[in-house]
Amino acid sequence: MVFDTQTLTRLIERSLDLSMSGALPPETRAEYLAHGKRLREQLVHLLGARFDAQSTEFKQALDAMHETNHALTQAADDLEKVTQVVGRLGELAGYLDKALRVAGRALS
Repeated sequence: MVFDTQTLTRLIERSLDLSMSGALPPETRAEYLAHGKRLREQLVHLLGARFDAQSTEFKQALDAMHETNHALTQAADDLEKVTQVVGRLGELAGYLDKALRVAGRALS
């Protein structure tokens, strides 16, 4: 099974957009930029990866991505929430790292 790269792409776009928002504190913008770049790098690896849809790592990464996307969408109008959601991006990146480590096992 392939990863939902369309949702991840939207998350990356939102992260990079927020990194340029003058309405956010500089440290929050820097976090969004760092996470956006990290997720973009992971996206490149995910494009060619295949997964066992039943693997825990795949499910965790997919769930984290959808939850983070939902939270970021809801927080878009509330700058305080946007600042809080930035931590979820790091968590998502961690789950994607785990999923990528087992991606090769699904192909074997």
